Amino acid sequence: MKKIIPLIFIGFILLSFVPTNEKANCAAMYNGIYAYKIDNEHSAIIRFYKDGTVLASTSVNDYMDVFSWFHKENKDMVLKGTYKIKKCEIKFEVTGISGEQKYKGVISGNTLAIKLTDNESKKTADRVYTFFAL
Repeated sequence: MKKIIPLIFIGFILLSFVPTNEKANCAAMYNGIYAYKIDNEHSAIIRFYKDGTVLASTSVNDYMDVFSWFHKENKDMVLKGTYKIKKCEIKFEVTGISGEQKYKGVISGNTLAIKLTDNESKKTADRVYTFFAL
C-alpha cells in the first residue's frame, strides 16, 4: 500500500502537464485559414503562423485558390501583423497598403469570434470566423 500512494501521486503530477481540452480549444490553427462570409462572393480571411505572424485580407469564396497568394511574402494583397494569445483571448493589429485594422476576440475550437476596428474610419464589426483546413 505504501508503494502505491507515491505512484498515484506521481501519476497526478504527470497528468497536470497534459493539455486540457480547454487549452487545446484556445490554440490558433496553422494548417489553413479562418474565413467569414461577407456576401455571396466575398469572404474576409485570416491566417496564423507558428512564429506569431498573422495575415488578413478579403477573397472570393473559393478558399482553395487563396493559398496560391495568401502568404507572408505577398505584401501587396495582405495586411500583416503579429498576434498574442492569452488563455482563449486573441489580439492583433495588421497593416498594409490598404490600411490598418485591430482585432480582438476569442478562439474556441474551429471558430474565432472577433471585434474588428478599422483604424482610419473607426468603424467596428463583430464577426465569427470559421476554420478551413488545407
